[in-house]
Amino acid sequence: MPILVRPVDDADRHRVAFKELGERLAKDNFYGGVVLLHDPRGNYRLGYIELLYRGRRKPRPFGRSVLVRKEAPNKTARQRLKILVQKAARFEPLTLEALREALSVDAVTEAFYREFVRVFEEILVPGVRGVPEERKRDFVLAFVARTFFVAFVAKRGWLGSREDFLPWLFSRYGQEGARGAGNFYHDWLKPLFFQAFRAPPGRKPNAFAHLPPDVREIYSHAPYLNGELFREKGELDLPEAFLTDEAVSKFYEFLFAYNFTVEENTAYEVDLELNPEFLGLILERLVNSVGVEGRASELGAHYTPRTEVDLICRLALAERLHREGLPLEKAYALLGGDAEELSQEERQKARLLLLDAKVLDPAVGSGAFLVGMLQVLEEALDLLGEPKTLERKKRILQNLHGVDVLSWAVWMAELRLWLAYFLELPEEEKNSSAPLLPSLGLKVVRGDSVVQVVGTHAVPTRLDLDRKLLQDKKVKQAMDALLEAKEGYFHNRGVTERKVRERERAFLLTVLDKKYGTGQGSLGLDGVRSRVDAYLEEERRVLEEILQREDRPFLYLVDFAEILVGRGGFDIVVGNPPYVRQEEIQDPTGQRGAEDYKALLREEAWRDVKGLLPQKDAEAFPQPPGRADLYVYFYARTLALLNPKGVHAFVVSNSWLDVQYGAWLQRIFLELAPLRYVIENRVKRSFRADVNTVITVAHAPQPGKKVPGDWPVLFVAVKRPFEEVDLVQELLEAQMEVRHADDA
Repeated sequence: MPILVRPVDDADRHRVAFKELGERLAKDNFYGGVVLLHDPRGNYRLGYIELLYRGRRKPRPFGRSVLVRKEAPNKTARQRLKILVQKAARFEPLTLEALREALSVDAVTEAFYREFVRVFEEILVPGVRGVPEERKRDFVLAFVARTFFVAFVAKRGWLGSREDFLPWLFSRYGQEGARGAGNFYHDWLKPLFFQAFRAPPGRKPNAFAHLPPDVREIYSHAPYLNGELFREKGELDLPEAFLTDEAVSKFYEFLFAYNFTVEENTAYEVDLELNPEFLGLILERLVNSVGVEGRASELGAHYTPRTEVDLICRLALAERLHREGLPLEKAYALLGGDAEELSQEERQKARLLLLDAKVLDPAVGSGAFLVGMLQVLEEALDLLGEPKTLERKKRILQNLHGVDVLSWAVWMAELRLWLAYFLELPEEEKNSSAPLLPSLGLKVVRGDSVVQVVGTHAVPTRLDLDRKLLQDKKVKQAMDALLEAKEGYFHNRGVTERKVRERERAFLLTVLDKKYGTGQGSLGLDGVRSRVDAYLEEERRVLEEILQREDRPFLYLVDFAEILVGRGGFDIVVGNPPYVRQEEIQDPTGQRGAEDYKALLREEAWRDVKGLLPQKDAEAFPQPPGRADLYVYFYARTLALLNPKGVHAFVVSNSWLDVQYGAWLQRIFLELAPLRYVIENRVKRSFRADVNTVITVAHAPQPGKKVPGDWPVLFVAVKRPFEEVDLVQELLEAQMEVRHADDA
């Protein structure tokens, strides 16, 4: 096996080098090789590259590596390289299998997680002061998320050019003689979190006078990040709340024994350092083990492996392009990494569709699917020749939407999306007088995806409209005003959230005026004009009342009005909805009893499904069964959120294929939402739970139309690890075989 040694400018930023070395291995007909990268600062990266899909159309390089930094603890590297040293001492050969074992992601994750949970439970939570007992874990999660972000900012040298900024800061605090007084969090960290990152360099609030001159200088010139993570949360960031010095000291001692890297893992390369994806995985596991926000520990959130996220995103985008007219073979080739066969016209069409794709993850967790979609979109756009710029990345971010009922999930998803953008900011931007990060507060939001109720009123998922209504001059003006406000908010142009809410209300009321005034009655029950008028008047009254409330919860119809009303729905829905058995379902907001909440789930799912059926069939469609698991309701809701050419892709428990309540979901696919694939992983379970999973890919329902009786569905059993199979190509070939068989 060859050993490839290469100098690089920065051993942290290794993606290009790994890609080029993988291409070299393929060209020289090697199946894999050891890689050693080294930089001028004395840092190096050790790993391996192997070629996957050998014998297929195009092999794919896949690599793993670990970083060794000069004068750093390098805990991960020491743990993993020790395995290779022990093998060498036994005179065992350096094989690809030995490298896979030594650089095992699962082993690294498990070791870090066990120690992290111990520190979290035994040191951090007991170290919280001034916070109610039931919210201490939430306070610690916020502290951990903020710490991670600051560590990543420091990695870029944007905090006094100190990559070890937080450990150094705590050391300076000790040198000032205040250590042990319990004031580090209150007097040193809170000004950093809530003042230093919230204003331009050189124009910070006068909140640092009590700090030493060198610390004050760094705070005064910290980058203007903005962002939800560094806004004080009223229920957590109480004036009297803090962490003891001892708790902070022990946490830093644990955390900063590991190296940080800002780059996300991809489907092609895995870094064993503390990167954003790794930390998202750890926090998802933590939430399920200890519980947060006053809830029991099992919340049904399970991490989806990177390879499955990547596959789901590629299939969803390929199907979307095909539904918009791109030939099937070319759509799949592009998302499989090859754009050579596309004509210039097809390239331009694909480019515009990808740049404009509106994507939703209704249970966003730590943001794995949104980050995965960002990566796949960027790769496809690179292949199409679209210039790789910050504006391109920002445009994609503006199209990504996520919802989760947990605050910690929203913070983590925002953190990962911000880091993906932050990583590409040019060095000179650190002194920018404008916020560096786009405002994602209206893109990734906290809310209940499956129950949309205000008081006693269930809010419709969408409005059934004549599409001509949206061409009305007043409606278009109100829509343009809403889009302008959301654009301004996202780009930090001085538009407040209140202004956006005003524009949302104006747009929806204009739509309701036109809908009611033109006598449209498609939401009516019997076609009788007088009853339709009464129904619409009540609908209008309820929605207007809801729109005026300052305390209303998240509502798809309102918060994403420009998509659900203006565009007819999302282009793509992807995700891993929470796996919660029916007997464990609770109201995640804590406002209702379990049985009342389950009744609302059934009512809303039935309403969503009936709204997609022809009127003559709607009342005959059965209600959801009383014992359905939670993910079934996510299907009903999110299928109704798609536009007619949209694509839906979930990874869920396979229980719906063979249990009684699954018959209801099967009927939805048979009659409403044409399934393309049911992909079962027979090698290993996807979640860290006692769950066997399947991936489903389906087309959006066509309101008022049923699925053709001869619609073909591919059931696929995968008997090798996903990373070893070119499933995009395999599924394309299977689809082509079905087509040829039909033609014959």
